[in-house]
Formats: sequence, structure tokens, C-alpha cells
Amino acid sequence: MTQSFRTTQDAFVSAIKNPSTFSDTNADNTRRMEIYQSLFFNNIDNFISTGFPVLKSIVLKQFGEKGWESLVRQFFIEHECRSPYFAEISKEFVEYLSTEPSFDIALPDFAAQLAHYEWLELDVSIRKNEEYVKFYNSDEMVQAVRVSPYASLAAYQYEVHLIGDDHIPEQPAQEQQFYIVYRDQNFNVQFAHVNPVTATMVNTLEQTDKGMEIGQLAESLTQQLPQIPSNVLINGMNQTLTDMLKKGILLPVT
Repeated sequence: MTQSFRTTQDAFVSAIKNPSTFSDTNADNTRRMEIYQSLFFNNIDNFISTGFPVLKSIVLKQFGEKGWESLVRQFFIEHECRSPYFAEISKEFVEYLSTEPSFDIALPDFAAQLAHYEWLELDVSIRKNEEYVKFYNSDEMVQAVRVSPYASLAAYQYEVHLIGDDHIPEQPAQEQQFYIVYRDQNFNVQFAHVNPVTATMVNTLEQTDKGMEIGQLAESLTQQLPQIPSNVLINGMNQTLTDMLKKGILLPVT
């Protein structure tokens, strides 16, 4: 690639991402460039708007359409996406927000965490179907369990499931909030707001793809949570395992 071609290519990309960098006295060239600019930006805006409806509703309420457009435009200008797939744009947007960029509008402190929660719902919904995924049958005896490939544990400082344009918290929750976002056997995306003990259990199971025997899991939890009486912990674990098996968060291992 010659330097002159690379320079021309970089200028073309810059003009598409940031219209303020483009200037041409030829009306036809300007018209063609405006088509490119509109096409690319509208595609990016559509993917982000679809992936983050709650965050967008908050921005629209506080700053209007111009505020949302400036947010998407800055992401488009500044962030270098590593994936060529459109489906990955939402993930790239979450990564961009996690770097805490400075915007012309004042995003709420929870914006990056809310965006991650919204992205996780999308991510779970489009995960590739795996062969031999067997959901729980209430008649079977389960000796070992694993986390469903369509479920993920996440932790936030805010109660993200409550946030909306009519509920904008000014402070984080008093304690860390744990969520499991999952796709049930009917392909519906659900979430469970869980306590720290349940989060510890799921996190322990996430460390192995093959799953764990229930007795081994109980032993691990009693070691990790010595402050809880073992009989109380194990009884609670068994109840939670049954509930999560029924929901499809956990799968039986045969």
C-alpha cells in the first residue's frame, strides 16, 4: 500500500466518521460523501439504539435527540472497533463506556453498568446453540450440575433492573448487586436478582465447564463461607439448586 493511498484512505474514513473533517468545493463529491456519512452513522445509531433502549430513554429525557446523537457520534469517532461483525457493535460500545470517556453531555454514573446489563441481555439472546444441552426434568435425580451456556453472572454497584427514565438513582446501592441473566428452555431471556451466597455458588460452578458434584460444591461453599453454619448453608444451597435447575440457569450433568 503506497503512502499516498493510505493517506487518502485515512482521510476518507475520517470524513465518514467525523463530517467536520471533510471539505470539498465539488458539489457532487460533497453529496456522495453525505450519503456515505448518513449510511454509516445511521447503521451504528440503529444498532446502539436497539441494544440499549433504557440508556437511550434516559439520555433522550435529559438531553433530547441531539444529546443521544452526540453520544453515538463520539463513540463512532473515537472508538476503534476490533470486530468486523455488526453484532459486536453493542459489545464495543460497552467497552467504550467502561473507559469513562468525557462527553459533551453528563451521563449518569451508572451508565456503563446499565449498558453492560443491557448488552448482557442481548448477548445471552444470540448465543450460539450448543449441541446436547439437556435441561432439567423434575423426575430425574441430579448428582452434579453446571451453569447453562446461556447464563451469565454479573455484579453491579446499582440495582440496574430498576433503572429507567422514571427511576434514576443518584447513589449506588448500599451493597453490591448480583444478577444472573439467562435464556430459558423456551428461548426467553430472563434475569434473577440474587444474594451474595447464591452468587458465590454460581461463580464457583462457572470455574469449570464440566460442572461439579453436589457434594463437592457443598464442601467448596462451606470452605468459602465459614461464617454460615454448614447445615444452614447446605439446606439453602439445595433449595437454590432446585430452583435454578427448574429455571434453566443450571443444567444437570450426566
